[in-house]
Amino acid sequence: MFRQIKGKKLIFSTISAIFLLSAFAAFQLSNRVTNVEEVVAPKPVFDIFVKYSDRDGQRLALNVTHDLKYHIYWNTNMMSLRTNEAGLAKLRSSDSIQSIELSQNYKGIAQSLASLSDDAAPASSAASSASKIKQGAWGYDAIDASKAQTAGYTGKGVRIAILDTGISDKSGLKISGGTSTVEGVTSYNDDNGHGTVVAGIIGAKSKAYKGIAPDASIYAVKVMDKDGNGSTQSLAQGLDWAIRQRMDVINLSLSFPQQSDAVQDLLKKAADQGITVIVAAGNAGTSEGTGDTLAFPAKSPETITVAAVDSGLKRAVFSGTGSSVELSAPGVDIVSTSLSGKYKISDGTSMAAPFVSGMVAVMKQAYPNLSAEQIRTALQNSAVDLGASGRDNLYGYGMISFDRLIGKNSVLADRPESSTPAVRDASTETIAASDNSITPKSQTNMQNSLSAENGTFR
Repeated sequence: MFRQIKGKKLIFSTISAIFLLSAFAAFQLSNRVTNVEEVVAPKPVFDIFVKYSDRDGQRLALNVTHDLKYHIYWNTNMMSLRTNEAGLAKLRSSDSIQSIELSQNYKGIAQSLASLSDDAAPASSAASSASKIKQGAWGYDAIDASKAQTAGYTGKGVRIAILDTGISDKSGLKISGGTSTVEGVTSYNDDNGHGTVVAGIIGAKSKAYKGIAPDASIYAVKVMDKDGNGSTQSLAQGLDWAIRQRMDVINLSLSFPQQSDAVQDLLKKAADQGITVIVAAGNAGTSEGTGDTLAFPAKSPETITVAAVDSGLKRAVFSGTGSSVELSAPGVDIVSTSLSGKYKISDGTSMAAPFVSGMVAVMKQAYPNLSAEQIRTALQNSAVDLGASGRDNLYGYGMISFDRLIGKNSVLADRPESSTPAVRDASTETIAASDNSITPKSQTNMQNSLSAENGTFR
């Protein structure tokens, strides 16, 4: 009997031990699964803009950054950073934080349509290639670009930042510098093609065709990736770079479906610094040309918004419309450079915007003592009126033209003399003192009175 009881206790103890071991193993497995889930689905982080009122707000923002991902904007109480939910809660509870804005990611923000042709045809089809290039050069002729170049004005000494997909180092274009604000991409070399096409309209120096301002100093600011995607944060950081480096012109052949207050603040800062910002009107226009189809930043009052016209000087069917359209420029069947250095024929308001950016560069060289606001007014007054009389939602003031900007027909020729600011020669990193006349300066005068410039690039 005793042996039976002892045997039963042993069996019970064994079963209990097995049960306990199974429970422990299940607990460990559950723990392991939880850990795996945490690795696969980590706690969310957010890219945000933060505006703060004092140093306490700035310190708080720095303290809640995730993986040291932050950017402080020059001479502003604003920074962009990456943080988690706990960091957001701390920021929201502080009286030193004025606002928090979530950075938005967007797809395909570049404002060009599919290219009408690939790179120029191979050597065996040289005649066909030459014909395409000649046909695609109509826009340069339409705005009388040769008048400025014949007079010796090629944008020399003017800095243009092209905020886009970068510029190809195989394009044959001279790139004076630049940066990339795309996360994970350190080079500003173009891996999409869009930025190179935009840059070629301004700076090409090929035998086949010349850009609007071939001697301007062009800077590649990569704010979009290889697929043409970007974010309000990458755009903001690109604008900040251009402002810090004292660019004269910023070209934005892109658009976002939603306005960003942080980007708007930087556009205003650029305007306050005397930088002319040119923006594409976008390709969301209706075939009838009705309604307000402009996106951001085309609606910003700090920018000059450019619509596209075809070779018949009619509004391109895709071109955005609205009361913020200020000028028109060629944007259909436009020849420019490609990633490989050959030629492409492209459509889009992306192509129209750099025509104006190049024109502004030429004006800044020809009339160095004009303010950004005076240049803007001159562009309006010299435009060839299209569509309804006066400014309208399709063409703005009309199509740009050098005919009434350079030479005897210039709307500026009879303007009174004004005070003379120093004019920077970006190609030699010097400052050239302008003369006292508001009429175009000669190339000889622009090389006089040189002194060292203290500007640097980061």
